[in-house]
Amino acid sequence: MGLEQNKEVMHEDDTGVSKKMVRGLAGKHHPTFNRPAYKCYDDLECSRLSVPLDWLKPSVGRRVVLAIVRRNATDHTNYLGPIFVNPGGPGGSGVEWVIDGGKALQAAAGKNHDIISWDPRGVGATTPSGHCWSNPQEAQIWEMGKLGLVNSHPGMLYDIYARVSSLNAQCENKMSELTKYAGTTSVARDMLAISKALGLDKVRFWGQSYGTVLGGTFAAMFPEKVERMVLDGNVNLDEWYNGTSIHFTDSTDSVMLACAFYAPSPAAIQDRLESLYARLRKHPIQVLPDSINSTTGFSIPRPEIITYSDVNYMVIYALYQPRLFWPKEAQILSELDKGNGVPFLEYAIERGHRQAPFSCSCDSESQRSSNCPSTYPLDAIGNADTDRLVHCSEAPRDPNYHSLSSLSSYLSKLKTQSPLSYSAMFENRVSCAGWKSRNVWRFEGPWHVTPAHPILFIGNTFDNITPLTSAVYNAGYFANSSVLVQNSYGHCSMGTPSRCTMEARRRYFQTGELPRNGTVCQPEVVPFGDELDDLNVESELDKAMLDLVDLAKRF
Repeated sequence: MGLEQNKEVMHEDDTGVSKKMVRGLAGKHHPTFNRPAYKCYDDLECSRLSVPLDWLKPSVGRRVVLAIVRRNATDHTNYLGPIFVNPGGPGGSGVEWVIDGGKALQAAAGKNHDIISWDPRGVGATTPSGHCWSNPQEAQIWEMGKLGLVNSHPGMLYDIYARVSSLNAQCENKMSELTKYAGTTSVARDMLAISKALGLDKVRFWGQSYGTVLGGTFAAMFPEKVERMVLDGNVNLDEWYNGTSIHFTDSTDSVMLACAFYAPSPAAIQDRLESLYARLRKHPIQVLPDSINSTTGFSIPRPEIITYSDVNYMVIYALYQPRLFWPKEAQILSELDKGNGVPFLEYAIERGHRQAPFSCSCDSESQRSSNCPSTYPLDAIGNADTDRLVHCSEAPRDPNYHSLSSLSSYLSKLKTQSPLSYSAMFENRVSCAGWKSRNVWRFEGPWHVTPAHPILFIGNTFDNITPLTSAVYNAGYFANSSVLVQNSYGHCSMGTPSRCTMEARRRYFQTGELPRNGTVCQPEVVPFGDELDDLNVESELDKAMLDLVDLAKRF
């Protein structure tokens, strides 16, 4: 079940903050979320809150109706209130994050907390919704024409720019009422509105990836409202808002060279990978119909080709959770090196890197299968449409920022920074080609503040998209904060189990105690090492640790 669209007229005070959490599925009315409007998703509580579309003119114009979900605390002996959580994105559904992972997040932070989240502007069940297409079938048809990476063939930059610019014109037209009002600044103000509707004086927050931009922005805007804040997998705040975005690839190539191929050294891995890439650019692997994976019995129903771009995408995606994906992908790369593409295709369809044959007969039981495009509004944890809505409108106000000449210059810099991975990482910026809209409200600082309580920053030693350097950089904005280092590979800490990290984060939420700045936590397992099944689950926190790993795997 989803969340019904709110039909009740809201009344606001002179601050522009609604005083009513209104009806949803059950149609019940309560003034705040403290007395929940209705039960939902078996053991959760759902409601809605109306906020101004334009916080700079709160009494004028349209409203945004936020979909909110909460998992209540199960231990009330020392009740500590709610923790607001955000999965990242931008475009990540907070509702879906709590539905799928609220229990694990609560166990990790302490069962004396509620876990609460919401779908940010344009996302999921919040209205108005942000989509480039009228239905998922249209989106899938467009995606079938996707071009390769920018360095796959000469002249690709021009083709990509034209295609993405056309898509963005469609998106800006389809989402016109949101394009100036879905930025991080407005979303941070929405979080404050939710907290006020709950009767809270301060906020506890746990965000990862883009969620660190949201958390950092909130802390800078409202430092006196920070009660606890954990920011894991940090996006460099300066690069996000200034649009430079070069150092986010500081660790990408080094992570790739650790284990992309079975080889005795990083140099040997690089040679083997570059050799495979060079061959695929000129000679994509052909896979004939009815080809079979002799190990699994998987059969290819139609002719396929495997290109350089296909394989590069697979390798890049694996860097987010190398412990989980590297062993399998090393075997697949080895088979590709021999000219055998069947294991790759089986894996790509299973992981969603390549779409299965299009189906028009999806029913409610199978609508999340690989043959069926997912359904709106809860269509995915990372909605690409809302990602561009937030990311592209957040860009600097320079009208040439998304121009072809600007992107070409940026591509050259990125290639120097990350020669192995630059082509895939370039898509973060080129996805905004031709985008014209900018947010009406954009927080410009001050950033150097003293929060009411110091912030805990967490970063992996080798994070492919949010390097440790970003955690250290961001911490410099917020007085008395601490950086905890997890000595592991991949994006954000929860994908790799570490008792040390779990205990430090739990202690912080429970008592406010920060680990010493620069504390290094070791993981319990490493890529190509012991499996999770080999761990002794000795405590409730151990079980929560493994549940977080499973949550990270699903998102």
